Amino acid sequence: MSASDQALRQALESNRQLSNLKVQIASKEREKRMTELTKKELAALDSNVITYKTVGKAFFRTDLPLLVNDMDKGVEKAATEIEVLDKKKKYLERHINEAQTGLKEVLGRQ
Repeated sequence: MSASDQALRQALESNRQLSNLKVQIASKEREKRMTELTKKELAALDSNVITYKTVGKAFFRTDLPLLVNDMDKGVEKAATEIEVLDKKKKYLERHINEAQTGLKEVLGRQ
């Protein structure tokens, strides 16, 4: 396998990984936004309102403050995961740029 083939394969693999990361980031941002909107709606309720939390296919009665607390934890978790994915995205973008530069050098020598 020549150097240009290997550089091309690395660039293509990195592009595929970058696409997957972008999808994951969008999914986490959507999840975070939905949780924030639900929390906003729950904040408008009285504290004595009966609330339910979904666990799989089941619904369990939960106190409103506990449910809001769970929502807060969900938002924090999603934000942390988004940060990690953004770091991976920046690394892959840098890697792609380096691979493209290497590929241009290899092709320029031929």
